[in-house]
Amino acid sequence: MRELVALGVTLLAVAGSVISAQIDIDDDFMRNVEDSNKSLANHIAIKNAKGVSGDTQELSAMFAQIEAFYAAKGDAQDALDISKKSRQLIDEIGKSVASKDFDSANVMASDLSRACKSCHNFYKKS
Repeated sequence: MRELVALGVTLLAVAGSVISAQIDIDDDFMRNVEDSNKSLANHIAIKNAKGVSGDTQELSAMFAQIEAFYAAKGDAQDALDISKKSRQLIDEIGKSVASKDFDSANVMASDLSRACKSCHNFYKKS
């Protein structure tokens, strides 16, 4: 009986992973990413650490979904690499703001915006 329960839990976990990897990255989702990115830049500009923290958490989760989408899609290594780079930038922005280095965070936020734009040049639907 315990083996059946363990097997059921394992199967549910695998199914959940497959479903989460099949997330559709649609226009609404990407607009939310863009809005959160703009909010992040604004919070950095006004040195609002609490706002930056919320934005970085939200963006990190969104880019995890983007990364999962492109990993599952396959044949999109550029998008996968840009997603990973974006998550790293978001993490570094959070660390910079935590140490009150808003200037570095601002530079990295610009890098994040450029990363988004470069991905859109390859993958954005017209």
